[in-house]
Amino acid sequence: MLLFDKKVIVLTAGLVSGAFGASGQTAPPAVPPKVSIYLTPTGKQLPNSVGADHWAQIAMRDSVSGIMREYYSSGKLWRVIPFANVRLGIRHGVVLSYDEAGKLYRREDFLSGQRQGELQLFDATGALSRTIVYAHDKKVSQQCFTAAGLPRECQPDKQLPQYPRGTAGLIAAIEQAAVLPTEEVLRHGFGTVVIKLLVDAEATIIGTTVVRAPTARMGQAVLEAVKAIKPFVAAGMVDQEPVSVLYYLPIKLGHPINGWAMSNAYDDALKVTFLAAE
Repeated sequence: MLLFDKKVIVLTAGLVSGAFGASGQTAPPAVPPKVSIYLTPTGKQLPNSVGADHWAQIAMRDSVSGIMREYYSSGKLWRVIPFANVRLGIRHGVVLSYDEAGKLYRREDFLSGQRQGELQLFDATGALSRTIVYAHDKKVSQQCFTAAGLPRECQPDKQLPQYPRGTAGLIAAIEQAAVLPTEEVLRHGFGTVVIKLLVDAEATIIGTTVVRAPTARMGQAVLEAVKAIKPFVAAGMVDQEPVSVLYYLPIKLGHPINGWAMSNAYDDALKVTFLAAE
């Protein structure tokens, strides 16, 4: 949940719009309202706190602008986001993000919905580790620093798409969701299906292909399982920019008598490729 998710902002803005009536023409009250909303990990709004991953509160400054404070499920402050237009989700000002210990780990400037100026990243000790300069939402330059504050060469900062319990959790979720017909289990027993899975820059699975499978039915079972798993929480990132990520995943089906360590020939099939941002 530590990555900026634009989908959360868009949905939040839509709900706050409803606080002023469908037409948006109702005069705002004398005291700017505060609206609390409850969200799933992917930013889908819920009608109440049941099943919510986290929550946020939006304080309107006037009928258009406001500030959103988003909180971890623990109740600790996650991030503060100023909006020039809450309904449209237009960020304007300084966005601050904190870890659950209360330490600032990210500071970024927005101007009329676009990144403008510096994005600053801080390490676990609070020291500045990287700055990225933006102009009109385009990255212009970056600089990295050692823990002592000295300049150093920047290495690509890559973060996998966020899924509960990581890549191992993703594989386990697919394996648990895969259902094989009884006759298929009796006939073939077990096998490993290798799939190619593409997650786009909005954390959505947009393509799944079977690379190899012991049988066609096993391959189809895995394709159906992918449709049934929980969604990714956040997109993959390279240098703080969301990118598409291509996975090659070995999915084990069935239960070999001697165990998978003896039987699985495709353990080396696991591979992850970060694709260039469009």
